Amino acid sequence: MDKINPQISQKFLEQIKNQIPEIIDIEGVKIKTCRGVFPPRSNFSHTSEKLHTIFGDLTGLNILDMGTGTGIQAIQAIKDGAKSVVVVDINPAAISCAEENFKLNGVSDKITAFESDLFIKIENGNKFDIIIANLPITDFPLNGLVESALYDPEYKIHKRFLKEATSYLQNSGAIIMTHIDFKGNEDFKEFEEMLSFYNFKPERYIEIEDMGYRWRMYRIIRK
Repeated sequence: MDKINPQISQKFLEQIKNQIPEIIDIEGVKIKTCRGVFPPRSNFSHTSEKLHTIFGDLTGLNILDMGTGTGIQAIQAIKDGAKSVVVVDINPAAISCAEENFKLNGVSDKITAFESDLFIKIENGNKFDIIIANLPITDFPLNGLVESALYDPEYKIHKRFLKEATSYLQNSGAIIMTHIDFKGNEDFKEFEEMLSFYNFKPERYIEIEDMGYRWRMYRIIRK
């Protein structure tokens, strides 16, 4: 199977760029959608919408939400008992959108948000119990900030994230992220080999099917 059909993904990207802001309800969380920001509800968003089901017990934990988008995962983390959440996104429109949603849900006092390219602006020595990694989902040429929500050429962002994550993750911590079999079973094999190379391993995953593909929500720990 070839890489993701560019017509499908590019049509979705155009919808993101032109979406009309509205407030929707995701399992009791009110989320305002924003132009230019990955939405919490779409065919490409089903795993994002359900990702919190693999969080585990977050009571009293410190969380990093990497690539926060609308902020839905950060809000759900607070509602699931997290002590505090730091959110970052490379897209300034996403940070503005997320901050609106934190106010909308009354959780602004527990969440710190700022623009950052992965860990660049995370303070050295700051370690988290859980890192939620909302990374782009497939190896495809990148052209712009909105496209970075979907495309990661040669998985360079994934590799950089996994290399740097060890410095920001507690020894007993976990990473939560999603992967998709756009190229078939080989995709999951390659992803798990990538994890192993950077001294991580899947602890467990939840799998769903959509758009003719399988999407796995992984909970990842150190080897």
